[in-house]
Amino acid sequence: MTTDPLVLDGFLDEPTMPSDATGSTARFRLTVSPTTDATDDLVLPCRVTDPEMAHAVLHDLAPGDQLRVTGYLHLPCTPTESMFLTVSKLHVLEAALLLDEAAAVPALRLVTNPT
Repeated sequence: MTTDPLVLDGFLDEPTMPSDATGSTARFRLTVSPTTDATDDLVLPCRVTDPEMAHAVLHDLAPGDQLRVTGYLHLPCTPTESMFLTVSKLHVLEAALLLDEAAAVPALRLVTNPT
């Protein structure tokens, strides 16, 4: 019996993280919203074990990115294990809007008077 990969569309709500000290694996949480009702949202932990894809995940993705991920769901065998998706393909559907450096500078600055 062959298991078909799972394909999900969702978005990153927080930064990605390395799974190891070398950065050859990565993890992130994908928020999947199948309906407009926020109570239906699913936050799914995802793991990337391919070093090239992990590098891209760690350095090219940002919170707010809309993604399509393909992978295999790991279901826990014991109550202490977690459920996660092992990602085999990842496609950015829409990149998050990034502010340029000028927009990140505060409009007001406090200046001390050297008296």
